[in-house]
Amino acid sequence: MSMLRVKNIERSKKGEETVEADQAVCLGILIIVSAVDIKCRKIPVEILALMNAGAIIFQCLCHREDVALIAGGMAIGIVFLAVSRITKEGVGYADSLGILGMGIYLGLWKLFEVLASAFFLLAFCAMVVLARKKMSRKIALPFYPFLTAGYIFWLAGEIGI
Repeated sequence: MSMLRVKNIERSKKGEETVEADQAVCLGILIIVSAVDIKCRKIPVEILALMNAGAIIFQCLCHREDVALIAGGMAIGIVFLAVSRITKEGVGYADSLGILGMGIYLGLWKLFEVLASAFFLLAFCAMVVLARKKMSRKIALPFYPFLTAGYIFWLAGEIGI
C-alpha cells in the first residue's frame, strides 16, 4: 500500500476540486515563458535553469511524486535534449529543457499526458496554417504556447472540468 499515492488535491468548502498553489505557479511560469517564446523566439537560459532548479527543489521539499516517476520524467527530458542535439535544434534546446523541467515537476505519466496534448495541438495548428498557405514547412512554430495549452488540458482533467 505504501506504493500507492493518494491524489493530493485541495477541496473547497463545496467539495469541488481546485487548482493547488504549485500548479498555479507552474501555469503562471508557462504563460510568461510562452509570451517570451512568441515574442522573441528565444528563451533565456537563466529562466530555464531557474525553472529546472525550482522543479528539483519542489520535489525535494514536497515529495509529490515517486522517485521512479520523477526519474522517468527526467529521462524523457534527456531524450528530447538528445533529439535537439541530433537534429541540430530541430527541436530547440529551450523546448527540451522545458520538457525536462516539466518531467521533474510532473513525473513520467503526467508528462506524457501534457506532451500528448501539446503535440496534438501543435500538429493541428501546423496543418491549419499550412492549409491556409500562411507559412511554409520550413517555418518553426513556438512550442511553449502548446506546452502551456497541454498543461492547461491536463489541469482541467485533474480538477474535473
